[in-house]
Formats: sequence, C-alpha cells, structure tokens
Amino acid sequence: MFTQEEIRRLLDIASYGTHKGLTVQARNIFESILSDQPEHSGAKLGLAHNHISVGEFEQAETIIKAILDSNPADTDAKCLLGLCYFLSDRKDEAKPILEEVKNSDGASKALAEDLLANM
Repeated sequence: MFTQEEIRRLLDIASYGTHKGLTVQARNIFESILSDQPEHSGAKLGLAHNHISVGEFEQAETIIKAILDSNPADTDAKCLLGLCYFLSDRKDEAKPILEEVKNSDGASKALAEDLLANM
C-alpha cells in the first residue's frame, strides 16, 4: 500500500513522464496507483490525460465520464473532458463544458479560458 506522500510523488513523476513522451512508463505508474487505490481521482485524471496526449480520445473519455459519474461537480474532470473534445475536433461538445469550468473557481479555470479563446 502506498502512502499519500508516495502517491503524490508518483503522480508528479507520471505526469512529468507524460509531458516528456514517456507514455508507457507514465501509464504504468498511474495504473500501479489505481491497482492500490482504484478510486484515486488524481491517478484516473492522469491516466486520462496520458491517453489524450497520444490521441486515444475514446479511452480518455471513458475514464473521465466514470469520474464524473461518481463526482459530477469535478471541474478538473470536466475541463479534461472539454480538452478531449477540443482536441478530437468535437468543439461543439467542448464549448458548453468549458464555459461551465470557466465560470467556476477551480484550478482548471485558466485552461478552460485558453481553450475557449482558441475556438
């Protein structure tokens, strides 16, 4: 079982790996966290972002919608779903989601604003 500090560090490493193109390695870390804590939303969001980073939009959407099923108010998940739709050329679906995130006080507000400015 991972401690919260270990999970925080692993999430940082996996996120960095995703950004550096180490997709498989990062995915293994996210999946390891999820095997230990299946409902860890940070690991789920990281895994979804990992799928988005390589154009696997359907897989990302499935993960994000599962998060939103259990927590419909999760603005980070909503923003990631908006990003998924934006990048998969489903901007008509992305726009209302991103508008909602833009009008929230969440950490994803700035990303939502940037994406909306580029529609």
